[in-house]
Amino acid sequence: HRYLTCLRLRASLERLADSDDLTTLALELGFSSHSHFADSFKREFGRTPSEVRRYVGSRRLREMSKNLEV
Repeated sequence: HRYLTCLRLRASLERLADSDDLTTLALELGFSSHSHFADSFKREFGRTPSEVRRYVGSRRLREMSKNLEV
């Protein structure tokens, strides 16, 4: 389960900058809801998806996803 969650979170980093709707992104990635996605994301990265998207550019998000350990 942890491995799959890490894969989903890695995918979310790659798609976060280009996604307008976090709920849709969460569901497309296999999370049961926006809150489940946000909680998992914050637990892993220490910030919510909205905070990361606001402060980190799309190029940096892609770099982060490549460095994420699975």
